Amino acid sequence: MRDREIVERVRDATDLLALVGQAVKLRKQGSAHVGLCPFHAERSPSFQVVANRGFYHCFGCGKHGDAFAWLMEREGMTFPEALEQLARAAGIDLPQRRERPAAEVDLETRMRAVLDAAQTFYERQLERHEGARSYLRQRGYEGPFVAEAGFGVAPDGWDPLVTHLRGLNVSGELLEQAGLASRSERGTQIDFLRNRLTIPIHDARGRLVAFGGRVLGEGQPKYLNTRDTALFHKGETLFGFHRAKGAMKDGALVVEGYFDVLQLHQNGLHQAVAPLGTALTEEHLKQLGRFTRRVILCFDGDAAGRRAMEKSLRMALPLGFEVRLLELPQGEDPDTWCLKLGGEAFRDLLKAAPDWTAFMVDRAMEGKDLRRISDRMGAFKDLLDFLPYLPRTTESRDLFASLAHQLQVPLQELDRAVKGRQAPAQPSEEPLAAAPALPDLDDLIRRLLLLSAAGHWRRVQEIPPAWWESLAGAPLLQALLDAEGDLTLLPGGAVAALRHLEAQASRQDEAGRDAEALFARLEGGYVDREIQANNRLLQDPATMVDGALTARVMARQNELLARQKKLSRERRGLR
Repeated sequence: MRDREIVERVRDATDLLALVGQAVKLRKQGSAHVGLCPFHAERSPSFQVVANRGFYHCFGCGKHGDAFAWLMEREGMTFPEALEQLARAAGIDLPQRRERPAAEVDLETRMRAVLDAAQTFYERQLERHEGARSYLRQRGYEGPFVAEAGFGVAPDGWDPLVTHLRGLNVSGELLEQAGLASRSERGTQIDFLRNRLTIPIHDARGRLVAFGGRVLGEGQPKYLNTRDTALFHKGETLFGFHRAKGAMKDGALVVEGYFDVLQLHQNGLHQAVAPLGTALTEEHLKQLGRFTRRVILCFDGDAAGRRAMEKSLRMALPLGFEVRLLELPQGEDPDTWCLKLGGEAFRDLLKAAPDWTAFMVDRAMEGKDLRRISDRMGAFKDLLDFLPYLPRTTESRDLFASLAHQLQVPLQELDRAVKGRQAPAQPSEEPLAAAPALPDLDDLIRRLLLLSAAGHWRRVQEIPPAWWESLAGAPLLQALLDAEGDLTLLPGGAVAALRHLEAQASRQDEAGRDAEALFARLEGGYVDREIQANNRLLQDPATMVDGALTARVMARQNELLARQKKLSRERRGLR
């Protein structure tokens, strides 16, 4: 069986509605199911799943795809990984593939096995380490969550883990490749983590890739991660992301460390994640952007925490995130503050977290005497890095006017300076929630939409969907046909797009007058595309060596060519 046939078989065997329904609450509407988009924050549903056509589409942010695209977007999988997972779920055996070097795949498999063995060892050490269990109780961790979080202990010795794993026939080379061992000054192999409470680190798919360690007692560094490996890259991994990615409906909560994340997760705040000993990176934010366009930054309530928050803000705003900031009292961090307040009270804090603007204005003004020109200009310079990212609203204009007054700068000068620092355009593959009102539309789809909106939706419904379903803008037409022309049943984003389309249409636009010519063009375009697809199929080596398949494709091609000639004659008659 050829690759294309395998993909189609897996796609046909996958229940897209059930797959998407694991993450999105959907309700029936026509032939589609609608719900709140999981890719951006919204209050009214713009997201739809058309299961019988095998796609999802959001009219708010433009996300669109099939079951494979869903797993690639939501789980960060490659296409082969998505194909493998869906095939396994459908009970379909895939042929063996060698897309990656066998040695590379084998190394990763062996590394995952040795990491799992290390986790088992560390967990057993915790069972006999009363000091570590007492420490966890002091920090509020008890009961089933201790096992769920995977806490363990790296013993206080040079090589207990190395000795244990070597006894399981694990090579010294593999221990170092997995980040579990290092070399002493004398060249002997020793445990990388020693005398530490251990915390497993997982990738986006929940696979163990590394360990973090918190020193037991006094010592430096207080926190230590195992080294970067083929499986683990600190600048690309967010702690807790595998648990958080399905809980980001109201935004991602970015905090500083392991215990912040774990305490919040223990209290039901599962959207919390943290970088691993690095500042928040663009790669971290791109991962979050697959699930949400809203980020709440919450760092420790000290000077270092405020600097980290500001640095993260500088990273997030150019990528188009809606950013809110939660500043904690001096001396508190999310771990201790959640423990004191409880999960529900902390959740209320998140809901009330202010927009980033007030925080940055206060930061710019802090410690400055605005009666002095140098201080006013210093505040002005600090703000110029952020003001270009303000939304164009009445509130923003009021803020500009207030800042101009405080800084004694003419409003026109402030405007001019901000325009000189305009925020860069957003990448097309990560659209903002505020997408353009009118999506990209094929001209034939545009005409079908106008025809349907003018009350002729039944005529459009009668033509075969294969004629138009591959054209740009097809999801919008599908939604209108499902609603049987009733705009009140459409998602808000679809209504806005149709209103925009109608406003753009000229008075001479045909609203049913030339329907037959339009349908002829649609059928002709479909036949042309089918002929091209068949030509590619005939040139496929797998077809050339299969006589029966070649005969079937040629018969179909002859039918299409005859139909093409007939349509050409009919179009000439319509002119």
